[in-house]
Amino acid sequence: MSDARGLLDRISAFRQRLDSAPRVGAEDGPAATQPVAAEPEAFRQSLRQIAGAVDVAEGPAPPQLTTRARQSLNAAKVLLDRHRKFTADPIVAGLASADGPEPDPIVAYHRETTAVMNSAVRLAQVFPESPSLQLKLCDGLDGILEIVKGRLTIQERALAQRRTDFDRIDRLAAVYSAMAMYRGISMGPVAALAEEILEDARQTRPIRFHSAKPQSTHSYAGGPETLAPARFLAAHCLTVAQVVARVVPFDFEWAGRPLVPVVAALFMDCGMMRVQAEVLAKPGPLTPDDRRVVEQHARYGAELITRYIPDAAPLAAGVAAHHERNDGTGYPLGLKGSTAPSLGRMLAAADVYAALCCPRPHRPAQDTRSALTDVLLMAEQGQLDRDFAEYLVHLSFYPVGSVVELTDGRVGVVAANHPNRLDPRAPGRPVVAVLANSDGGLLPLPEHLDLSASDRGGILRTLPIADRRRLLAQRYPELGV
Repeated sequence: MSDARGLLDRISAFRQRLDSAPRVGAEDGPAATQPVAAEPEAFRQSLRQIAGAVDVAEGPAPPQLTTRARQSLNAAKVLLDRHRKFTADPIVAGLASADGPEPDPIVAYHRETTAVMNSAVRLAQVFPESPSLQLKLCDGLDGILEIVKGRLTIQERALAQRRTDFDRIDRLAAVYSAMAMYRGISMGPVAALAEEILEDARQTRPIRFHSAKPQSTHSYAGGPETLAPARFLAAHCLTVAQVVARVVPFDFEWAGRPLVPVVAALFMDCGMMRVQAEVLAKPGPLTPDDRRVVEQHARYGAELITRYIPDAAPLAAGVAAHHERNDGTGYPLGLKGSTAPSLGRMLAAADVYAALCCPRPHRPAQDTRSALTDVLLMAEQGQLDRDFAEYLVHLSFYPVGSVVELTDGRVGVVAANHPNRLDPRAPGRPVVAVLANSDGGLLPLPEHLDLSASDRGGILRTLPIADRRRLLAQRYPELGV
């Protein structure tokens, strides 16, 4: 009798433990006592929200959902909202509508994200009745959603950078267009843009080597329009301004007032608005008449600056002299050596380097090492100021952000440089974040390699944009431009 009583007591205690134990799929919190959802229609509505315009087929009542399943569906809904917002962004829509042999890297990357997102939506619509099977399905769904979340973060970051690039080019192009039409302009927007560029330099952010076609009137379909060739000129001047912002701290005269040289770089080619876009787009040599018009742009730009900006004599003088050469072979006045203002000599060195690093209608972009070597050679031959040319060595042969191919075939992006002017090897041996192996396969995670710590191997070249897109854009869309 006592044995029977003891058994009944143990059974009763076991039942109490079962009743007090967490339900299948329940989580800690107020909902822990609700193992499944009791509102089939609410689940139907959640699927409608997740699937968007896709109707949920009529038929047997949908299964009751565990708390875990509801959480997974809520996470899917949040990601789907981000996905839709990205798709509806004007820049993405404009880039997607552009004609070309291949889609923009951001658009191509987003299309793959869309395919993964669609898989998650379809999986969310087939939850089984069994709570245990729902939990297993949630494991798979959550894995897919993590992939979507990571991809959305990458493409949103790439879009934010592209938006910044387009915005800066369009803002400066708008100023150039206004000056060309003799409209009043304010110094404020250009000074604000210069401050942004200086802050990028202080934060050691990579130089963005901008380029646009001479006939270009907008950054993307539906974007703000400006007169041609304003975007072409603005893109180049923004690149020059970034170079100036990184070398001006090394100059004793301008280090204490860096805003002036950067603003001068932004205004540098405003006088080129007098040149027709068709002339700048020529793939071959210019005619003598065309060259005479082009060579007047420095003088004309200085006149525009003097007209619109009070007390801008040093700024105008620097702009007027940015094509002068130390040996007197430049234009428009043929000034020699220090007879050209120091601001003009600084702009001249940065202008040549930036132009060589970016594509032009008559040639592709040069490797950054070749561009820097050419600038130093011009200084050695007496064409450019030696001091201002040597300041560019601080950028190194491969500036931070350069996508490079190593001598063993691996591909990576320059993450940092060693600022040691006393070591002649330092400019060519940076820290590289290796992204792809020698066979072109992308690595799971970047592997950092300090070339200065090794006597073997090095950088073979800066990777052209076509190769960057082919090798890296499928995972790093921001490196495909």
